Amino acid sequence: MPGNPAYIAYIWLWSSLDLLFPATCGGCDKGKSRWCQDCKESVELILPPICNICGGQTSRQGLCANCQQNPPEYDAIRSWAIYDGPVRNAIQKLKYKRDISLGIVLTRPIIDLFASLNWKIDYVVPVPLGVARLRERGYNQSALIARPLALGSGVRYRPQALKRVRETTTQVGLTINQRRENVKNAFLSPNKEVEGKSVLIIDDVMTSGATLESCTTALIQAGAVKVFALTLARAHKK
Repeated sequence: MPGNPAYIAYIWLWSSLDLLFPATCGGCDKGKSRWCQDCKESVELILPPICNICGGQTSRQGLCANCQQNPPEYDAIRSWAIYDGPVRNAIQKLKYKRDISLGIVLTRPIIDLFASLNWKIDYVVPVPLGVARLRERGYNQSALIARPLALGSGVRYRPQALKRVRETTTQVGLTINQRRENVKNAFLSPNKEVEGKSVLIIDDVMTSGATLESCTTALIQAGAVKVFALTLARAHKK
């Protein structure tokens, strides 16, 4: 429902900032728009065939070998694009350089992706930051994606339904097993709000899936009946 009043007001708010602070493209730093045509055309989309569960690209439609052997707790994950080129540049600016108005620009394509999936969702929840990292950064980049997606899709936004209860180190440079251990028991769904609900987790980038798996475990332990996830981008497999 991208035409609903709350979503339109949200778009207008962020667009008005570009009138005060001249915009440049999040992908290439050129021009006077947040996302130029050249960067739009160079995005490497994640297209079928993909695994029906984890969303990773495969040689044929169905389940990848890993999901066949070790089915995850979540129902499905989908991502918009490969984490490379202008998409990588824009996410880095959103995440580390306080270019927070990029959140609404980058959310637009995953609103369309979400609509195409026909998932029945009760709550949209961003992957939460720890207290120290949130204090340092000043905002949660996943929330800057999750809120407009919820508004644009007509789904309830419930950031309080998932909390990070243990500070973790950065996942950069860790192996898959180290990533899983790093985020193990790092999240908690603190009340009965998700009981019997279908929840959509939002994050910026999926690499190994360890963070989304840990979030899923917390939500299921709190009674969620289905858990899905959407990310802006997905890292190349090493």
